[in-house]
Amino acid sequence: MDRTDQNVIDGSALELNPTERTVETVLRVASMALSIASLVIMFKNSISNDFGSLSYSTLGAFKYLVTANGLCATYSLLSAIFVIIIQCPISKLRLWTLFLLDQVVTYAVLAAGTVSAEMLYLAYKGNLNITWSSACDYYGVFCHKALVSAILTFLVCILYVSLSFISSYRIFSRYEAPKQ
Repeated sequence: MDRTDQNVIDGSALELNPTERTVETVLRVASMALSIASLVIMFKNSISNDFGSLSYSTLGAFKYLVTANGLCATYSLLSAIFVIIIQCPISKLRLWTLFLLDQVVTYAVLAAGTVSAEMLYLAYKGNLNITWSSACDYYGVFCHKALVSAILTFLVCILYVSLSFISSYRIFSRYEAPKQ
């Protein structure tokens, strides 16, 4: 029985292979970059015209988008550092921690993108049933920047879904079910 088989049986720490480490690092750094880009675009998104002024901070959905992207960028940076720098064997507890935090970030970013998309749909289309007209007719630049930010957030979500698959594969493929 080689070392890998023994790790699977007793649940001790495991080494990550270089391909796993590289793919995971690239996904985490890319998600960090996209989160920061989305955050900056939305954070700077404001407009004033004859109809009034509008900023991301006046709309709760966009404030949540900025907050979720900020948390995602921070977590992505810290987890990328963890994956890159810590070359020692990774324990079962650390694998579970990464898996659970990846899940939390995935769902937080998905919720931020979804609520922003709903807000943008209403801003672009309005709601004729309640005579709510399209706000993007008057605040076009604001809407376009918000749309770009929401799209980047959904790309981050896709990257985090991939990271969640990697995390779950790493846990569930290397450890056997507990013996009863």
